Formats: sequence, C-alpha cells, structure tokens
Amino acid sequence: AAGAATPNPAAALATPAGAANAQAAATLAAGSAGSADAVKPQSLAATLLGKAPLTPASDLPELSANTPQPTLSSAARVLTTILSTAQAGQAAQAALIGKTALFGNSAPDTDELAQKLHDTISKSGLFYESHVAEWAKGERPIADLMREPQMQRLLQQQGGETAARAAASGPDLSAAQMINQQLHTQEQNRVLWHGQAWPGQEMQWEVRRDQREGGQDGGEADAEPEQIWRSGVRFRLPLLGAVSAAVTLVGDQVHIQVQTDSDGSATTLRAYASQLESAMAAAGAQLSSLTISQEDDHGG
Repeated sequence: AAGAATPNPAAALATPAGAANAQAAATLAAGSAGSADAVKPQSLAATLLGKAPLTPASDLPELSANTPQPTLSSAARVLTTILSTAQAGQAAQAALIGKTALFGNSAPDTDELAQKLHDTISKSGLFYESHVAEWAKGERPIADLMREPQMQRLLQQQGGETAARAAASGPDLSAAQMINQQLHTQEQNRVLWHGQAWPGQEMQWEVRRDQREGGQDGGEADAEPEQIWRSGVRFRLPLLGAVSAAVTLVGDQVHIQVQTDSDGSATTLRAYASQLESAMAAAGAQLSSLTISQEDDHGG
C-alpha cells in the first residue's frame, strides 16, 4: 500500500513525455547555469535523482481496460479508516468526552473528587498499552485493565455482538478514534477532557506535561530535565460567570492563576484566597503563588 501511494519521480520520468521534458529542462539548465555549476554543488535531491535508475518506457507494463484494479491489504484499510476519521473530526477526537458527571449535586468530598479525576484519565484507554505492560510485570491487577475501553470492546467481541456488527459495517470506528486520541496525546504531551463537573455544569479540563532543561537552577548540561505539570480548568458558573484556573506544579512548588470575566467575580474570589491557601497547606501542598485577576479579553 505504501509503494502504491508514494510518488516515484523516476517512474514519472520513464514515460516518453517525462523523458522529453527532463531532457529539455536539462538543456535549459546547462545553458543558463554556465560556469556557476563549477562553484555551486548540486542539491541532495538533484544528486539522488541523477543516480536513480530509469526504466525505459518500452519496459513498463501496459495498462488496459482488463488490467486488475489495485487493492489494499486489510492493514492498509484500517490505517485508511483511522486517517480519514482523524481528518473528519480531528477537533472532537482530540478530547476525551465524559459520559457522566464527575459527582452529584451534593458537595463532593475532596478525596473522592481527586480519585474521580485520576480515574477519568487513567481508565480512559489512552494509556492502555502501558497498563498492560505493568500488568505483565505484576505491577497492576487485571481488574484495572477490565475497566478500560479496549478490554470492554474485547469482551463484547467475544460475545459476538460487536464482531457481527463489524463484519457488516467495516472497521470499528471507536477503536480508530481511540488510536487518534492516543497519537494526539503522545504528540502534544497533553490530555483534554470535556464533560460535566456535576449535572448541568459543563467543564473543560486539560493536563499537560512540559520539561525544563538543566534543572531548576540551570545546573549541569547532562542533568535530568525538570518535569513541569500544568493543569487547567474552565467553567461558566451561574453567579461568577466564566472562571478559569491554571495550576502549575514544578517540583514541590505549586502556582495557581485564576482568571474571571468580571472584576466583581475576581474580588469575590480574592476574599476566599486565604481559605484556599490554608486548605492546601493542610493537605501538604504549600502554595508558592496565587494570582486572581480579570481577563483582559472578555472571551469567557
């Protein structure tokens, strides 16, 4: 499939028209270049093309109405489905979509909420292969794998339901979407989640990993890169309006930036800043900096 899809410059020049065009171009180039060729080396592309074997047009196979149509292997068809699915809905597939709210209408317990946030990403299927590797080493129980989407689809296929549907409609698009999300996560070093914090309250959540070379104080050149974790949430609350919070974790340092779409909401949140600082200190996470401000643009 790759050979059929990749353009071959040598094959294009093998036709009579291509050879004539190439000869004419070479003649013009020789006449206009003059002595410049003696001082200017050829480009790598020109050098490689000059060494490419050219097939005479008389040796090329003839195409007719009876020539069999090229076909793709099953692996190539799956890849085609994955790529077309990514192009058709790249923005939607770049984010995980929460099917249920993280917690109910009652005030959530912080420990329970933290575990739900952890499970939302960990059991999403994005890291299924690494979890399988951990299970093989005895570092993760099989019960954890059973909760992930890939294992759930496998169980359905063993029951025959998904297998029959796949045979009738083609490749499993949900698997293709998951692969797109995994590739996007690997490339961007970030995870996006859209869902509800509680019923009726939309929430956007992003987790991103960066790294800073040379350590915190610009230490030795061969020092391990310092990991920087960033987590950001966006809400539109009934009373406060649009509120976004960005948390940056650098080593043991925690930095929080909160932005609102109105100065009144920012003033209200500043009144509770000391409570946030005390709660974080009690949890063992010393707050290094906290800023609460109104956004310059009112995009929400």
